[in-house]
Amino acid sequence: MCVAILIGLGYRHLSMNGRSVARVKYLLRHIDFEDAQTLARRSLEAQMATEVRHQVAAFMERRGMGGLIRGGL
Repeated sequence: MCVAILIGLGYRHLSMNGRSVARVKYLLRHIDFEDAQTLARRSLEAQMATEVRHQVAAFMERRGMGGLIRGGL
């Protein structure tokens, strides 16, 4: 669920398949914009993609939404 990173980067219009809409809406309702900005900033500073994946996983787990990404890691 890298949607949080996109929101943190300032994206306001997202395109996705219909099956993802409900999960993304749920995520957007349960994250704070400032937290998403922090996640985006840290992701840009990461040296490797695995660091970004771990940051996103930790971000989601702290908010009780780890189940939304477990299949995609």
